[in-house]
Amino acid sequence: MRTFFVFITIGLLKSAMTRSIPKYDLCMENCGEDPYDDLVELTKVEVCRDQCNEQEKIRCIDKHQNNEAQKRKCWKDALYRCIVRCGDDGNCLKMCNDFHTPPSQ
Repeated sequence: MRTFFVFITIGLLKSAMTRSIPKYDLCMENCGEDPYDDLVELTKVEVCRDQCNEQEKIRCIDKHQNNEAQKRKCWKDALYRCIVRCGDDGNCLKMCNDFHTPPSQ
């Protein structure tokens, strides 16, 4: 009986460990935490997060080259991720709209 539980546990651990963490999440994690007391470091973290969002948008668009509806969703998701990070900052919201609104066809 104990052997059975050992095999089940090993199987569950293998399946949990083989799940890949999305590249966007890894990128955001690598940017670090918000250093609230240091404006220079905060700016670096925000630029890093903006780059992660842009890279995720590009990956998504590349993945869906032949699907216009899905490409629009990629742009919309990038805009949403940007807006969520902005909060009520008007300049930040404007920048999100400028960078993450799909080009006119």
